[in-house]
Amino acid sequence: MAGLALNLRSARDFVGWPVAIFYLAILAGSLPVWPFGWHLTLHVAGAVLLIGNAIAMAVWLSVAGFVGSEASKRRAARVVNRGDVWFTVPGVVLLMLNGMAMVAVRYGGPAAFTSTTWIAAGLVLLSLTGIIWALRLVPAQLGLYRLAAADGQLDVVAFRSLLVRWSVWGSVATALPILAAFVMITKPTL
Repeated sequence: MAGLALNLRSARDFVGWPVAIFYLAILAGSLPVWPFGWHLTLHVAGAVLLIGNAIAMAVWLSVAGFVGSEASKRRAARVVNRGDVWFTVPGVVLLMLNGMAMVAVRYGGPAAFTSTTWIAAGLVLLSLTGIIWALRLVPAQLGLYRLAAADGQLDVVAFRSLLVRWSVWGSVATALPILAAFVMITKPTL
């Protein structure tokens, strides 16, 4: 429980009024009162935000963390968490809310999650991504941030250990939404 409290304290460094207003705008834009095309556009934008940020941050933090200077490690650890607040979370929210709105309009509502296999598969893949992100990636990222924010010389051994863990789980959490996007585009019969 102490680890969760420490993670929440670290997360406060990245959330403020601009983020809250941004999230409220996303929620308003995702209300099920808009036409199907609007929801489809926001759904695709969510996928681009989620997958694009996952790939960009993975490359950037890996390069900075494994071969960069101490200053670049510190900067990367801070920016990756900011990237999640501004891109990953909004991407997931856009995917989920607009996906549900489209399911309600075009695929018969919640029953589509069991009767339309590609929708169910996409939801399972996205849910697995969220579980990995919440339980593995965020704690590692916040640990990297705490190490980077500490005064004095960076503990390179602890930083590298967390970075390896983050990289392994991040690879899985990046592959799953790419697979989900493939399923959503091809709509296979499973």
